[in-house]
Amino acid sequence: MSELFEAAVDVFMVTMGLGCVWLGCSATHRRHQYPELARGPAWATRTWGLGFVLLGVSLAVASVGRLTGEVWSWPSAVMRWIAGPLVIGSLLASMASRRWKHRDDRTTDTADTVNTADEARRA
Repeated sequence: MSELFEAAVDVFMVTMGLGCVWLGCSATHRRHQYPELARGPAWATRTWGLGFVLLGVSLAVASVGRLTGEVWSWPSAVMRWIAGPLVIGSLLASMASRRWKHRDDRTTDTADTVNTADEARRA
């Protein structure tokens, strides 16, 4: 029974890996239709997509290896040292970009309000 459960989990993980690959490919190839988390500069979104592709491929390969009885160390190394930093770094860059843009929008709105108030006092 335990082997059946492990096989079911591995099949689920292969499916999750393929889903990550699909999500990463769609983020790198679709223009202006990025996932909400990865909205930001185009380079950050494409980096996020590349990280998800690498994450999905590594996850699927590791799960297939467990299904066939072989254990490879490189998929976990790719997930840990390449895909993870790409995904996390691009998310941080997107969040910083959105925050910076929001800050610039807020200062522009404040400057407009001050200019309008000055004009109203002069009249």
